[in-house]
Amino acid sequence: MKVMMISLSQYLDELKQAKDLKNDAELARYLDVSRAYISQVRSGAYMGESQCFELANMLGREPLELLSLNRAIRNVKDQRLQDYWLKIHKR
Repeated sequence: MKVMMISLSQYLDELKQAKDLKNDAELARYLDVSRAYISQVRSGAYMGESQCFELANMLGREPLELLSLNRAIRNVKDQRLQDYWLKIHKR
């Protein structure tokens, strides 16, 4: 089974830029999470669905875009499900 490295980093970076945050510590404070949590998400951990939904709303994006990517990350051990969620994400 191939394991792809996917993460929500691009969306975290987009929020940092949109809110003029200088680093991940400021991003963590803005999102009211720990700096370690930001590092985990950047390393491929999934977010809670409500946090993912809120991030999508902060960015003015369709929540399904981020939620589907988040689901793909959660299903790293099931390539079939991961591929399905990635397909949804790319729409």
